[in-house]
Amino acid sequence: MLEALRLKQLHIEPTTRCTLACPRCERTVLINKFSKKFVQQDINIQDLDKFIDVPVDSIYMCGNLGDPIYHKDFHTLVSTLRHKTKQIRIVTNGSYRKLEWWEQLSELLEPQDEISFSIDGTPGNFTEYRVNADWDSIEPAIRTMAASPATVLWKYIPFAYNENSIDEARQLSVDLGVDQFIIDPSDRWWGEEDDPYKTSKEYVNRYVNGGYAYDAESTGVDPKCIKLDNHHFISADGFYTPCCYVKHHSFYYKSEWHNSKHNIKNTHLSKELDYFWTEFSNTLQDNNYCKFYCGKKVDL
Repeated sequence: MLEALRLKQLHIEPTTRCTLACPRCERTVLINKFSKKFVQQDINIQDLDKFIDVPVDSIYMCGNLGDPIYHKDFHTLVSTLRHKTKQIRIVTNGSYRKLEWWEQLSELLEPQDEISFSIDGTPGNFTEYRVNADWDSIEPAIRTMAASPATVLWKYIPFAYNENSIDEARQLSVDLGVDQFIIDPSDRWWGEEDDPYKTSKEYVNRYVNGGYAYDAESTGVDPKCIKLDNHHFISADGFYTPCCYVKHHSFYYKSEWHNSKHNIKNTHLSKELDYFWTEFSNTLQDNNYCKFYCGKKVDL
């Protein structure tokens, strides 16, 4: 099919490594609940290079479990992907990398690229959520990237502790040379009235995913993967899924995607997209995980 010949955006998780312990992160929840230890994994660059065999307009590097910059050979990864896409977008907290590391990255990026720093608050309070983050290494990282060709964003999730610090953080972002300051409300705690991080209605997403308002009688699914935006996903352990949500432990190990045939060692992006369009897209309305994440939304 024509849709299978090009992908607007591919979401890649470069690594499961992370220095933080954000309270609502899947890794933190699993560690606290089950004492689950995560295997430190970096995506195999050679396998990824062979896997991506169709044009991709934009490659988005974030992930479910790790911070991209901790891939053991991140600069080589960026250089490899440079030949696979028109645009590279990176999301990171930015902690603990040395100045020289950032200077090397800045030489690899181009004007169409983006790097987002996830900092939920001011230097004095953002570690309330970004536990273990380090402002002393983040600040020179931001300044270095602001001098690079790429667009630099500051992504700010409002919480109860920081919703009154937004103006201060926005001004700091201007002082540091950040191009865009983005308020990015979370819905991970929606429905939990006693959650200490829950912010005021002013900073709550206007819509929540189907998992929070899902009507069991409804089969209405508005699939993000069909729109080919930022949800076709490659995990650090080398598996393709139609979106990063499917890789969440609540659904992944019971899904068809937990199968070696979807390992990037054994397949190609063109093959996965062909399967997606010819078979999976016709059945996703019946999948529990599709209903949960992309089911009927309700206005708050």
